[in-house]
Amino acid sequence: MAIAIGALIQESNTFSPVATRYEDLDPVFGGEVIARHRGKLTEVGGFLDALGEDRQPVEPVGAAWAVTAGRVRRPDWARLTRLFLERLKTIRRPEALLLALHGAQTVEGIDDAEGWLLGRVRHVVGPDFPVVVTLDLHANVTRAMAEHASAIVGYHTYPHIDMYETGRKAAGLALRIVKGTIRPALALEKIPLIVPAENMQSAHGPFHRLVEAAARLERRRQAEAVSVFGVQPWLDIAEMGCSVTSVTNADPAKARRQAAGLAQAFWDSRRDFEVKLTPAREAIRLALKVEGGPVVLSESSDSTGSGSPGDSTGVLRPLLQAPLTGPAAIFVVDADVVARAVAAGVGNTLTARLGGKIDRINSKPVRVTGKVKLIFDGRWTAWGRGYNTGIETSMGRAVVLEVGKVLILVAERPAMTVDPSLYRSVGIEPQRLKIVVVKSPNGFRAEYAPIARKILLVDTPGISSANLRQLPYRRVPRPIWPLDRRMKYTAGPNQ
Repeated sequence: MAIAIGALIQESNTFSPVATRYEDLDPVFGGEVIARHRGKLTEVGGFLDALGEDRQPVEPVGAAWAVTAGRVRRPDWARLTRLFLERLKTIRRPEALLLALHGAQTVEGIDDAEGWLLGRVRHVVGPDFPVVVTLDLHANVTRAMAEHASAIVGYHTYPHIDMYETGRKAAGLALRIVKGTIRPALALEKIPLIVPAENMQSAHGPFHRLVEAAARLERRRQAEAVSVFGVQPWLDIAEMGCSVTSVTNADPAKARRQAAGLAQAFWDSRRDFEVKLTPAREAIRLALKVEGGPVVLSESSDSTGSGSPGDSTGVLRPLLQAPLTGPAAIFVVDADVVARAVAAGVGNTLTARLGGKIDRINSKPVRVTGKVKLIFDGRWTAWGRGYNTGIETSMGRAVVLEVGKVLILVAERPAMTVDPSLYRSVGIEPQRLKIVVVKSPNGFRAEYAPIARKILLVDTPGISSANLRQLPYRRVPRPIWPLDRRMKYTAGPNQ
């Protein structure tokens, strides 16, 4: 008898024009799951270590991950989940399933991909089988997820540096369920609330107070797992909003009280999450006044980790026009320019229209003339503490263009920009730059805050903008804050 493990992780941005394909998720099955994740600081890495220390046999099902983008194509989702469920059916007499999900994934025609998958999993394993799920703290937790999961364990950190620890916590919970020492009672409290990601860091501020309250309940053994979910904002779906979950030992009333209490605290602190952004040209002017570097410019409206395509020219254009006093670096997605640079060859000069070709509503291409400094196959590994540490991923082919003092990393596909390893993979050392641009609202802080002389949050248009009231929501439940600022809410069963 063994515990089955698996992962299917992607965050969706329903405003994104870029669909997710089977190949983007790069799935592996069976023993390849262990080969990919053993020794890595991922949820599955945490599963493996905790179960190994308990000498618990493991049966790997499947594992897949993709950078945030638009909905998964329906045929690709059908293929992926068919293979996953078929593999699950082959496992003889499993005792439990540990499943790492994101919690904000969508598919063409399916708003709640995780709830849909858990329903199919529940059909395979039966109603009383332990299914313990880990979720990103930006999950949009739904009633279907809460109905089909035995327990939910969310990250407590943003930037996300506790993925491995979350996996270990979930595995320990699953082992206690299997051994009969606890009977999990799961409660979910949904909140009619959306908050921007920029002020959601867990080290200080309003979100710190919430996750610390959740952790305090766990430390005092009043709950097995309490999780606060500040949903990622770029989901235009019917069952949308922040939430809190609590898992207690055979005490559903206590779980409901805990979830409601934290939900009310979250709602009461909603104004504390509001963020101030700086126009791009002003941010560059302020950066040039700082002695030394690097100064980090966060272009969150084009965050590749939030589902934006990464081809914004909102910072690129003024950066190229600025009187820079030192080198700067920026990441841009443009497959056409990559192909042209590869054809031109290293050392040659290229003139091209760069960026603004995917999200054509919020950006226009910039004409650049630069030297092709490097051509790269695009395979790179994040070594900083955070997202998929130690896992190799691909941004497609990539090139570095040198345009004056600006080094532009141009890739065929989006990549997470939160880790300096992205730039280092092409020979750009962020610590030697005057300005470094990251396309992330907050996740970059884990690795960049210790080396940055200053951090500026930049205001540019885009599909992952912090200006939530300007986004084209059509399907979210109404009323919901901050779209409806006069609404009232009281947590609990009578809301």
